Amino acid sequence: MAGLSALLACGSAQAQFSASVGVESDHRFRGVSLSDGQPDLRLSVAYDHASGVFAGASATRVEFMLGRHSTQLLGYAGYVTRGPFDLNAEVGATTSTFSGNTRYDYSEAFVGVSGERWGMRVYYAPAYFGFDQATAYVEVDANAPLTSRWRVFGHVGALAAVRGVHNSDDRSRARYDTRLGIGCSVLDAVDVQLAWVTATRGGPYVVEYGNRRRTWVLSAVASF
Repeated sequence: MAGLSALLACGSAQAQFSASVGVESDHRFRGVSLSDGQPDLRLSVAYDHASGVFAGASATRVEFMLGRHSTQLLGYAGYVTRGPFDLNAEVGATTSTFSGNTRYDYSEAFVGVSGERWGMRVYYAPAYFGFDQATAYVEVDANAPLTSRWRVFGHVGALAAVRGVHNSDDRSRARYDTRLGIGCSVLDAVDVQLAWVTATRGGPYVVEYGNRRRTWVLSAVASF
């Protein structure tokens, strides 16, 4: 899912369809690599309506087991409305299915609030990545312009097991992740980002490759 950046763009004056193609050096989801540290390709479509209804879908290459590739198909839908103090409030849900690995299929519900350049979401999953573990995830995103094309951005998140933890050696029921970086808009249609991504130990991991908990991620997204 596009994350809170999509939320900050919702609520436009008219209905709008969009599509994008993105590549990144490592597919990091909540700080954990879902591509074994390898590059991935993402295709996305989105729809925003003047009423506040929004929806979208994406397809991304993932790798849960060494040498076994899969495709994550993710769909989301929700509703956003303008509140007092120029804040946006939203509610929605996401669902993911994985080709060849449907055991990892899962869904989440979320609520959120955002301002002009920041946003916060809280997610709840009754069976995170198909396992018998309920989780809650809180994320805060913000960005600030440097010039008309350059900006800096930051993200912090916390994933906690509400019920059931399958990693008995974890010292903590929670995992924290951060993403800090700089972005540049190229020709008003391509967005390039360089980010430093980290994650702590503990929490309900889905996959883990060699304990690589911090890395640089380079990405580019072309929108249509």
